[in-house]
Amino acid sequence: MTISNILPRKIMRNRTRKQSMADRHDYDQKAEKTNNGELVSSYMCSPETAAEEFEISKQLYHQITGRSQSPDHDVIMYRVIQSFKPGEVSLEEANRIGYELAMKFTGGQHQFVVSTHMDKAHIHTHIEFNSTNLNCDGKFRDVKRSALRVLRKLNDELCRAHGLSVIENPKPSAKKQKEIAAAKYGTSHKEQLRQTIDRVLSDCQGYDDFLAKMRAEGYEIKEGKLLSFRAPGWDRFTRSNKLGADYSREALRERSTHRGGRSTAAKRPVPHAGRKVNMLIDIQAKMAAGKGTGYERWAKIFNLKEATKTLNFLVENNLTDYNELAARAEQADDRFDEVSRRIKQLEGRMAEVAQLKTHIINYSKTREVYAAYKKSRHKKEFLAEHGDEIAKHEAAKKAFDALGGKPIPKVAQLSEQYAALLAEKQELYAEYKAIRQDMISYQTAKQNVDKILGLVPEDQEQNRDQKPER
Repeated sequence: MTISNILPRKIMRNRTRKQSMADRHDYDQKAEKTNNGELVSSYMCSPETAAEEFEISKQLYHQITGRSQSPDHDVIMYRVIQSFKPGEVSLEEANRIGYELAMKFTGGQHQFVVSTHMDKAHIHTHIEFNSTNLNCDGKFRDVKRSALRVLRKLNDELCRAHGLSVIENPKPSAKKQKEIAAAKYGTSHKEQLRQTIDRVLSDCQGYDDFLAKMRAEGYEIKEGKLLSFRAPGWDRFTRSNKLGADYSREALRERSTHRGGRSTAAKRPVPHAGRKVNMLIDIQAKMAAGKGTGYERWAKIFNLKEATKTLNFLVENNLTDYNELAARAEQADDRFDEVSRRIKQLEGRMAEVAQLKTHIINYSKTREVYAAYKKSRHKKEFLAEHGDEIAKHEAAKKAFDALGGKPIPKVAQLSEQYAALLAEKQELYAEYKAIRQDMISYQTAKQNVDKILGLVPEDQEQNRDQKPER
């Protein structure tokens, strides 16, 4: 079986933040534990300089947001431990599975280092991920210790996919006797809400559509820090995260996204999240799919409201000409593509800088071994004993040759360059979010106008290609 756990990391006593992170990374990457570093992998950082790179992101976070916490409360990293049943997995596979778990759990939004240990009877992996995200404008929050439930669910799914055993029937958390009895006899509000959500999710086209259908079911919805529902006759709202890990707002967004398709624009799909103007509903198509008269009444009111929003959007943006609307939608689309490409370029350059920094560190560490290898008269035996170090040294030399005669930069210079690239990416990302919303608004308004004016043929409207959200 495979077991996972998560632990918040804070600043150690008598150590700075950077020193605290460095000490923990050094422990995780000890040569005797990781086969001389062979069982270490990372994402958006170099294992040797992870503490330094994590620290840069935290300094940028403070500059961007102005927020800070006392050392007693500041979580600087999170450690995830993944333990495997003896004899069930190889060391290399364990490291790959750990990397995959870290990527799924962080969503690719946080730097992390994965170190698989071989010094115990059972293989286990340490994952250290930065609490500050890649954009340096937010931090990972373990709200009410919910992260462990999500982690273990992802871990079980991943291990089943790799053919590894998991704990199939974990001991359930204790419930109040009253709630158990209510669920047993079908009177539990939570159980009723779960069943309604599951039924509605089976036929929806994104998160906004899911909320609309829950309202059509008669539920009152409150969206604040947490998502809550209240059915007619209930005294109180019920928070969705109280229903289980599969019913948090984030989980419902994910489930609604993968359950149904989306209406798409000519060049790209229009995401549902963050819309100012919603797509009009094709009532006839929905009625043909078996929706009741209650849905029809709700849909007509919904379409009337959204048509009014579209009209207001056109007036506010001084759009009285259809060609001007189409041109602005195209311009917003092109600008979105331009900024997206630049962000990808910056991310690519950041990866190159991080890799070059790794080569410089490896070159320095292996220089003496490589010099001894060149002088040795028994190169075959020497290579068998120091093959990994020699390979790292030669890879570093190859990377230096690729510089085309340019001087090899210092690690400190590369760290400054990485920080500058990260700062530019953060600045662009703020613009990216704004123009993304513009692109969504213009594309959605244009599609609504096309639909109202009958400019989109019925068969095209009903048979658009279903594409994943960009």
